Amino acid sequence: ANPGPAQAGGEQTLVPTTGAWRTVSASADLAEGGVQGFDLGTVVGFVARTGGALRAVSGVCTHLGCRLALDAPARRLDCPCHNTSFAVSGELLRYQLRVPPPALPQFEVREINGMVQVYAPPGPGA
Repeated sequence: ANPGPAQAGGEQTLVPTTGAWRTVSASADLAEGGVQGFDLGTVVGFVARTGGALRAVSGVCTHLGCRLALDAPARRLDCPCHNTSFAVSGELLRYQLRVPPPALPQFEVREINGMVQVYAPPGPGA
């Protein structure tokens, strides 16, 4: 049996070589402890404010690429495909697979002029 491609260890931050700062939320809409999903066409993810700091992670499971669903009260991202869950910070919380999937990749995130932005590939027509 072919084990498939090797998984890179550790946390990684997605830094596109052709990217732009793209607004995903108004600062006022992302209160302390808040989590919000975003879909920029080229990428989907979630941005969370914890302890005053912002963190944005991919909204796609690192196992087979299923789209994650937000369980806001539990501050958890659930994969509907194989009962896998990640923290909103990207760490793996639980899984039933034989091999644990890697943590979710992170996006660079910033707050400027009352807007929360992530650095992501430009969309069509950008």
